[in-house]
Amino acid sequence: MPTDKELERLRKTLRHKLDGAAGEVTIAADDLRTVLGELGRLHQSNERLRRQNRRIRLKLQRAGLVDDDGAADGSDGGDGSTDGDV
Repeated sequence: MPTDKELERLRKTLRHKLDGAAGEVTIAADDLRTVLGELGRLHQSNERLRRQNRRIRLKLQRAGLVDDDGAADGSDGGDGSTDGDV
């Protein structure tokens, strides 16, 4: 797993390659693997946080601390799914 410094270096390198590019840009296979791996980890983390926030919101609703029509911030989590892990 790459370190934060390695990921920042890779982001800078890729941004530099994209600067002024109008067509195709080449990227090393290892760099692409790193980017895709990081994207997958971020997506997984985002989903985990979404489920956690929904569980907390439901607990607050049951305790009567927020309105039943949505979250304290007015959002419903965005995906409309119902989680069974409450």
